[in-house]
Amino acid sequence: MPRNKSFILVLISGNILLGCDKEGEPTPIPVVPAEISTPNEPNKTGSSFLNSEREKIDHDAKFQPKKEIDPHWIIFGNFKSPRPSTWTWTAPTSNMRIANYVLQSAGESESAELDITQFVSGDTNITIDRLKKQFRSDGGLSLRPTITKTTVASLPTTLIELSGEYMGVGASYHLHNYTMLVALIQNDKETISLRLLGPTQEINAHKKTWNSFLEDLTLVGEN
Repeated sequence: MPRNKSFILVLISGNILLGCDKEGEPTPIPVVPAEISTPNEPNKTGSSFLNSEREKIDHDAKFQPKKEIDPHWIIFGNFKSPRPSTWTWTAPTSNMRIANYVLQSAGESESAELDITQFVSGDTNITIDRLKKQFRSDGGLSLRPTITKTTVASLPTTLIELSGEYMGVGASYHLHNYTMLVALIQNDKETISLRLLGPTQEINAHKKTWNSFLEDLTLVGEN
């Protein structure tokens, strides 16, 4: 046999050996399963802020909401103030909330809501910046809140007001003509946040009552 033909025969034999296992069967090619991608869940939007908030809560499984202490007073932490007749206690929609009240609607629009939370005191500017990101103008621009420094129950307090399109945390909502009033009451260890949120028409109707509520707020035990 010519030399070049022997060389070709060796190559063919080698390829056959490489493609077979010890039993002479072809070596299987491993199959890598394709990755399955899960589409991102779209942002949930809705016209009702109160209803969409409550849909997230499983009262029995997650927490036991606090009961109203006294129907004549709004009591939270070491504070109390007379309860306005148009403010109705409702079970908190989050275990982070100390108290929750729905304000009687003054018209045909959705009712406003007051929620009260408490957290460790820190830089107020960080809280203000977080609140700013929950609103934008109808044209999609960022808003500058109205900020007032005052005292409530003899404690330093920051009042914040924002009006426009309410988006919430993570831009989950797109509610136009909304207003948020926030009072941040601070002491050495903690901050009490009182947030009034709802359609601008409703907030304006209750603004006088809101101001009176803050003026009448006292520390429990003080006369």
